[in-house]
Amino acid sequence: MGVGTADVVVVTEWWLVLQWADEGEPVGKTTMTELGQLRDEAVTAHASAHASATEYRGFIFDVIVDDIELASTRARMRREYIKHDDAVAVLAVRDGESGEEVLLIRQYRHPVKHLMWEIPAGLLDVAGEDPVEAAARELAEEADLGASEFSFLASFYTSPGCSDEQLDVYLARGIYPVETDFQREDEEEEIETAWVPLKDVVSGVLAGSLRCPSLVVGVLAYAASR
Repeated sequence: MGVGTADVVVVTEWWLVLQWADEGEPVGKTTMTELGQLRDEAVTAHASAHASATEYRGFIFDVIVDDIELASTRARMRREYIKHDDAVAVLAVRDGESGEEVLLIRQYRHPVKHLMWEIPAGLLDVAGEDPVEAAARELAEEADLGASEFSFLASFYTSPGCSDEQLDVYLARGIYPVETDFQREDEEEEIETAWVPLKDVVSGVLAGSLRCPSLVVGVLAYAASR
C-alpha cells in the first residue's frame, strides 16, 4: 500500500478513520475518548513497583529508580525519574501603546547553555505556601512587581517522561512596582526584564525562537483564551 495525502478524516462514534486520497481505504484507526472526557487520568494502579530506590538526593530533586510491572500486559521494566518540587510561573500582562504586552525576564540556564527569555517562575518550596502567594512572591523577587489580580491560566508536567514536576501558570493583571528585601544571587543577579508585545512573543514561540516551557504554555494558553 502506498502512502498518500490525507484526504478525509471521518469520526464515527468511538473510531477515528483516516482515508487516503490515492487508496480510498482506511489505513488505520485509533480509539477515541469522548471529547467531554478528554483529560489526563491519574492511574496509580496501572503499574506496580517491585523495587524502588533513591539513587541520588539533591536540594530540589531526587533521582528514583523503580522496577515496575504493567497491570495490562505484565511487562516488567526499569524506570529512572526525577522527583522534583512543583513550581509556579506568572504571565504578567499590561496594556501597551500598540496592544497588550507581556513581561519577560532573561537569564542564563546552564543545562542548555542558553540565555533564555522566560516568565517569572519558581519552586513551591515554602511549606504551606498557597500557589497564588508563591506566584506573587516570584513576581516580586524576580521583577520587583506586584499585581492586583491573579487568575489560574494553565497547568502542565514539565517533562512527564522523566520528572514528576507540575508547574501551574497564573495570569497577573493590574501590575504595579514593589520594593522587596530579596537579594538576587548567582544567575538571578543577572536577570534582565522587558515588556514585549504579546503578538511578538507568540510569533517567537511559533518560530521556535522562544523555548522556555512555562513561557510557551503560558503565552499560548493566554492567546487562545482571548
